[in-house]
Amino acid sequence: MKKTLFFAVLILNFQFLVFNSAQAQGRFDATAFAGLNMSQIDGDGAGSYNHPGLRAGVGTSFTLGNDVKSPWRMVVELAFTNKGSHIEDLDRKLSASYIELPVMISYNLLDNRIRIAAGVAPAVLVGSKVTNYGAEDVPSQENFTAFDWLPLTFSLRYRFADHLGIEARYQNSFLCITKENGSGTYRIFKDNKGCFSRLVSFCLTYTF
Repeated sequence: MKKTLFFAVLILNFQFLVFNSAQAQGRFDATAFAGLNMSQIDGDGAGSYNHPGLRAGVGTSFTLGNDVKSPWRMVVELAFTNKGSHIEDLDRKLSASYIELPVMISYNLLDNRIRIAAGVAPAVLVGSKVTNYGAEDVPSQENFTAFDWLPLTFSLRYRFADHLGIEARYQNSFLCITKENGSGTYRIFKDNKGCFSRLVSFCLTYTF
């Protein structure tokens, strides 16, 4: 719990410093967003994006360098996100909620109407729930790691009005999100074996 609180405070302070630094230089924008995740957990025996979850948060972006018209920007966000999976044959549901800090490099097109971005979204676990046929599975709930250190994330946003836009995002964890990693699938190298989250999300955005 102490690690979770420490990481959450660290995220908030980092977001505050970045936002104020960019604001002081007149190079920032600020965005709020909310939408839906469709996720799965690789290594759990299921293979479809059938777990819906909330994604909502705030973010800021600022130009790289001193040119305020540069299409290259740094994006920093603070978000709540819910990931998981549903194994229908076993009626097994896994749900994990995180506070995440996506950090991405973006390139803007068409007078900032289109934004393409890529980066990482490290996250701290704030809650988990696993059920089998409606019964709570406490050992599995406690088997999630406290952090999801390396989810790679890719984003495409289209701003269809002065302030409103829609965003599609893909995210894939490259480090195991469960404590026991002797079974399941693996990423990059075979010792990194266990369960990994993967999701697509769609959000409505509002840029101030």
